[in-house]
Amino acid sequence: YLHHEIVIHPKLQRSGSFFSTPKTRIERFRVSVKATQPLLDLGMHFGPVNAFDLTRCTGPYDCDNFKKFGYTVGCEDWKGGAASFPHGQWTGENKYPGAVWYSLPGPCSSAGIGHKTAQCILDEPGGACRETDTPTGTGDCTYTYRKLGEISLNELEGLEDADSFKAMGGSEYIKEMDAGKGMDFWNGMKDEAANQRRIDHAMQLFREKYPDQPDLPDPGCDFNQYVFYKRR
Repeated sequence: YLHHEIVIHPKLQRSGSFFSTPKTRIERFRVSVKATQPLLDLGMHFGPVNAFDLTRCTGPYDCDNFKKFGYTVGCEDWKGGAASFPHGQWTGENKYPGAVWYSLPGPCSSAGIGHKTAQCILDEPGGACRETDTPTGTGDCTYTYRKLGEISLNELEGLEDADSFKAMGGSEYIKEMDAGKGMDFWNGMKDEAANQRRIDHAMQLFREKYPDQPDLPDPGCDFNQYVFYKRR
């Protein structure tokens, strides 16, 4: 996401498709997840990835999965299998090894920022547990999270003087060139080896900054669109 949406803007603008506030850091969270029983009955721990634009759920299928399965955490990969949904058009395009996208439903997901009412929040509580540190698997308590730390994009890129970089007309990454100007960190968006080096570098920065934190393995994505949406 950083590579495709954030660092493509000139002068370190670092905005995105649905926001103008610059994204300047990578935050690391420890997330605990427990699926609801209807989802477990299908043999899955994750539901579909729901898209949230300005915090409003926009799909898939009008987000009707919440009514039957609760506010489950969703996942999606782009390996071309049953978990490559709902953005299957990215299969083969994302060259970051092991890439998985997760969605964590928040409160009043039928409304966007600035339009969430108190009643809506009561009616649509989302999946973040409010009274426990351990998810219970009820429809409104499917995940907990705790921030562990962060690194800045400047740290990641090794950018020491942002003002000088902007003054000399530098760009982090220009899609048409598949390279930066005055910076080579993001060169080669579809180069798997280069992408793995970027991942490894980010992980090493976290290890150096937070040496007491363990490296926990990703859980994988067991969502199966053909079972979950078998009648569609």
